[in-house]
Amino acid sequence: MSRLVVTLSILSGCSDYQLHSPYMGSPGGDEARPEPVASSHRQVENWVLTQAGGVDVLFFGDTSGSMTEELLTLSDEITVFLDRLDQNVKDWQLLAVTGPEGCGLHGVIDGQDLDPDRLFAEAITTPPGEDLVDEWGLYSATSALLQTGPGDCNEGFLRDSSLLHVIFVSDEDDNSPGWNQGDPEYWQAYLDTMIRIKGEADQVILSAVTGPNPEGCFGAEPGVGYNEAVAWTEGELLSICDDWSNEIGILADAGLLHQAEFILIDTPIESSIGVSVNGDSVPTGWIYEPDSQSVLFTDEAPVTGDHVRVTYYVRD
Repeated sequence: MSRLVVTLSILSGCSDYQLHSPYMGSPGGDEARPEPVASSHRQVENWVLTQAGGVDVLFFGDTSGSMTEELLTLSDEITVFLDRLDQNVKDWQLLAVTGPEGCGLHGVIDGQDLDPDRLFAEAITTPPGEDLVDEWGLYSATSALLQTGPGDCNEGFLRDSSLLHVIFVSDEDDNSPGWNQGDPEYWQAYLDTMIRIKGEADQVILSAVTGPNPEGCFGAEPGVGYNEAVAWTEGELLSICDDWSNEIGILADAGLLHQAEFILIDTPIESSIGVSVNGDSVPTGWIYEPDSQSVLFTDEAPVTGDHVRVTYYVRD
């Protein structure tokens, strides 16, 4: 199922009416050879995408013996992850969970803590105390979310206006209760519970650093349970068999909100529409929807921090 597009808080409607000769530029932009039309004026609209609601990030770390090096790597790279978040989302929270009780060691970690990197590193490398449950990723994450209410151990972690991003790091398949009962879609019940707790499916993203589908790799199983749930929410999958630490920024970006639709103020001459993101022309990967009078991105939708500009001519 495709994850629904979330409408962002935007600085919008910045329209620049300019008088031009009665020509319209082609979709290639102002540099393209103009095509004569009836008298028209040019419209320029700008959006700067912001994420006022912030992001709540829950990491589950598999603390079995084979994961020692990987969790130490995650501890080292969490600074890069947080720096990447800070570029676009200042209001973030972290929760590190390693066992089925679901309580994050050091509680909810945020930018107000004096040393969030150290607190997270200690939490994500601390085993739950029983080897038989350290690979219950889906169960542990669900348990953690169930304990975010007043008086619970993770109180305050889930915020109504924030996106929830759950990230699993494991070299094993998920071993949560239900995985060996013959139902290949057992993971759906856990995901459905997470969505119910959060309240909105389009505010929940799962990502993972796991063995790749379909067979895993040397030293890693194919992440059964995790990978399917991640695919359902259209999150990011990094292979634990590769040098994934160099790609941790991808995980941070997965927690950014996406906006695909940009409603225009006026009805454009369709052939005159030009689109750019962060100053770069985007000639493909979008369409114009006449019914909603909007530009709709069909490929990579702009994300938090992007500057989107749409130019077009309006027939007088």
